[in-house]
Amino acid sequence: MSNGVFVDEFLSTETASLRQLSLEIHSNPELSGQERKAHDLLSNFLEARDFIVTRQAAGLDTAFCAEWTPESATPDAICVAFLSEYDALPGIGHACGHNLIAISGVSAALSLQSFIKSNTLNARIKLFGTPAEETWGGKINFIEQGAFKDVHVAMMVHPGNANVTFAKYLALSGVYVEYHGKSAHAASCPWEGRNALDALVQSYTAMSMLRQQVLPSTRIHGVIKKGGDAANIIPDHTKGDFMIRTEKLAALNDLRPKMRNIFESSAAATGTTVGITEDPVFENVVINTKLALRFEEYARADGCTFASKEVQESKSYGSTDMGNVTHVVPGIHPVFDIECTHADIHTNEFREGAATDTAHKATLRAAKCLCLTAIDFIVDPEFRKAVREEFDAAEK
Repeated sequence: MSNGVFVDEFLSTETASLRQLSLEIHSNPELSGQERKAHDLLSNFLEARDFIVTRQAAGLDTAFCAEWTPESATPDAICVAFLSEYDALPGIGHACGHNLIAISGVSAALSLQSFIKSNTLNARIKLFGTPAEETWGGKINFIEQGAFKDVHVAMMVHPGNANVTFAKYLALSGVYVEYHGKSAHAASCPWEGRNALDALVQSYTAMSMLRQQVLPSTRIHGVIKKGGDAANIIPDHTKGDFMIRTEKLAALNDLRPKMRNIFESSAAATGTTVGITEDPVFENVVINTKLALRFEEYARADGCTFASKEVQESKSYGSTDMGNVTHVVPGIHPVFDIECTHADIHTNEFREGAATDTAHKATLRAAKCLCLTAIDFIVDPEFRKAVREEFDAAEK
C-alpha cells in the first residue's frame, strides 16, 4: 500500500468527526484571544486520540500544545510540528476559513500518528493551537517560550481560491498612535489650543509621502480612528492605526525607526504629545523550497493545479505570524483552493464557502499532502538534510 493510499484510508475513518469539528468552530466564531470554545473542542478531540494536551499553553488562555510520542521513540526522534488556527473576524465570522485551518492541523497530525504507529518510525508530533493570528499573533508567544527548540520542521496550510505553494507573505509592523493636545473654541480663541488632529493628519501625510522612498513591494497603510468631537472645538485627542509591510524583515527593521520619527516629529511640530504602541512584528514567511516542492508534488498527484512559481510569487497574501515560525525552523504555508469562485478571504462569501463539503474535502486533501511531506522528512535523511541546509542558508 502506498503512503498516499494509507493516509486516504485513515482520513476516511475520521472525515465525519473532522467535519463536525470544523462546523462547530465555524458556527461559533470567536475573536482573537477569546477562542475558548474552539480551544476546548480541539483539546478534547485530541485527548480522545491519545495526544497529551497542554491547555492554556504559552501563557495564553486559548492556546494549546498537543504532543504524541510513541513508546519506542528515542531522545533524538524527529519532531514534526503542525499548526492550527481558529480565531474569527469581527462582524464576518470565519471569513478567513480558520475553522478549516483548525482541522487541517488536526488531520495531518492524526494521519501522521497512524502512519508512525504502523511503521514504527522514530518520530514524534507536536500540534500547536495558536490563537489570534488575525491580531497579535499567538505563535510568537510559543517561539518566545522555546516551544520550537526541539522541532525539526513546522507546517500548516491556509484556504483560498487557488492552489499556491509559494505564496508571498510580508513582514508586518502595526503601530497605534494617540495624540493629546489642548482643546479650545475654534472660532473665539483657537490660539489657545494644541491641535491633536493636526498632528495626526501631519503623520498620515508624512506616512503617505514615505511611500515614494520605499521599494515597490512595500505597503504602507493607515486609518484615522478618532479625529475629534466637533468642528468648532480644537481636537485635544486623536487616534490612528498604521501598518508597514515589506518582503524581508531587514527592510521592515529599516523603516520602523523612520515611522516612529514621523509620529514624534508631528507631535513636536504641533505642541502635542504622542503615545506610540507597537504590535509584535509579524516576520515574512521564509518558504522552504524543498518542502514546498514536495508538498506541491503530492498535491499535483491528487489532482490539484498550480501556476508557475514566478506567477505564484507575484501576488502578496498579506502577513501572518507563521512567518515568525519559519525564521526559527524550516517550514511552509501553502494555500489550498476551496473552490469559492470569485470570493477572496475576509468576505461574507468566503465565510459561507468555508462551511461547504467541497471546502472540507479540499482541507483533508491539503492535510494529506502535509502528512506525506512529513513522512518523507522523517524517513529520508538526504531530504531532511537538504531542507535544513536551505533553511540555514536562506535570507531571512
